[in-house]
Amino acid sequence: MSAVIKCYAKNEQQTFEAAYFTVEAALILPTVMLFTIMMIFLAFYSYDRCIIEHCAYEATLRGTGSQISSATEAETIARIAAQRLVEDRLFALQDFSYEVSVDAKEVTVTYYCEINMPFITWLGEYLSEIDMNLKVSRSAKRLNPTRTIRSFMSINI
Repeated sequence: MSAVIKCYAKNEQQTFEAAYFTVEAALILPTVMLFTIMMIFLAFYSYDRCIIEHCAYEATLRGTGSQISSATEAETIARIAAQRLVEDRLFALQDFSYEVSVDAKEVTVTYYCEINMPFITWLGEYLSEIDMNLKVSRSAKRLNPTRTIRSFMSINI
């Protein structure tokens, strides 16, 4: 008879251990999943930020070529480059727009977009300090072929 009671007590202890594991898993698993999802979106954001900074700089450089003679031509080339370079390359950014400005000395390309991170945008409703807009601006000096040639000639002398 005592053997039966010992077996019953042993099974009851195993049942309690399984219940502890279920409760702990119910508390830990959502936290781990939330952390994993946030890390994946952080990686997407880092990738998108690198891409958008590179594209802004490359678009400005395309608009500063020495073969470009007028400001309107430089603006057209930089605008086409700004649109094509970013096309189908972004994951975590939305509401994407850009602006190109050209003056006598430099070309500036500015990208505006909103960061699309699921839990951060939800927190933005409650915290006013969170800014979910990204503005990336790059500028480069326009090249003047005559001045460039003269500066290289003075270096070689």
